[in-house]
Amino acid sequence: MMPAIGDSPPQPQGTMVFPPDAYTEGARFQLEKRRLFAAAWLPVCAAGQIAEPGAFVSHAIGGWPVLAIRGADGIARGFRNVCRHQGMPVVEQPAGRCDSLRCRYHGWTYDLAGALVAAPPAVAPEDPAAPRHRLEALALAEADGMIQLTARADAPPAPRFEPGEARWCGAATTDIEANWKAVIETLLGDASWRLVWPLAVVGRMGAGHVVRQVVPRSFLRTRLVDLAFGAPADAPGIKAAAEAAQAARAAGTPPDATPAVADFHARLTEACGLA
Repeated sequence: MMPAIGDSPPQPQGTMVFPPDAYTEGARFQLEKRRLFAAAWLPVCAAGQIAEPGAFVSHAIGGWPVLAIRGADGIARGFRNVCRHQGMPVVEQPAGRCDSLRCRYHGWTYDLAGALVAAPPAVAPEDPAAPRHRLEALALAEADGMIQLTARADAPPAPRFEPGEARWCGAATTDIEANWKAVIETLLGDASWRLVWPLAVVGRMGAGHVVRQVVPRSFLRTRLVDLAFGAPADAPGIKAAAEAAQAARAAGTPPDATPAVADFHARLTEACGLA
């Protein structure tokens, strides 16, 4: 019988903070999903990506499907991207604009504030206005040009990014065949970039700055989104470096023990209860 996830957390091997299976197996990813990503503030997008009413961005971040959308009243809101009917996705596009949110599977339709407003008679609930039929709301923080979400009801204040109101310029997306920790370790190899716990780094770039948003999609797949403010992004790609780091971790080679990487590992160990 397989042990329950988290019953026997992987232990360090030799001088390595995390053993190879922390980068290559699903059990650790599931542990991180429950203990870290379910409680942390997760960067979802730049506020400029959802500047207009109905504009949305969706991600599966560390196994959690989430979306941020700008309401008709101009307020940004966050939800789990899960229909209340049978748990199917409400939004399947990574970004777009809409007047309402309609699950394509059985037609439950929600307004931009998450209220159920319509459903086909065959699958309509007896009381559509009941709170349990609303999309599950997540706490949202909008500051420093960024949108962050958390499922934690008693979350501390969201971490801060680059101060000021720099002009939103655009996003560049790169899919990387590597565990998210290998991506973060690679990004922290440049001391000029600052970690915004747990899934972003920020650094100056020309006349502006770039937020590098790390989106864990599975234990071996990570999406990196460069969000540029104040000047177009001109950051070198890290895909090859991160994938090389992943191969090294899988082979048992630890990352360089820089202070930034050591701090990242210490915070992750504490957050996941592995100390």
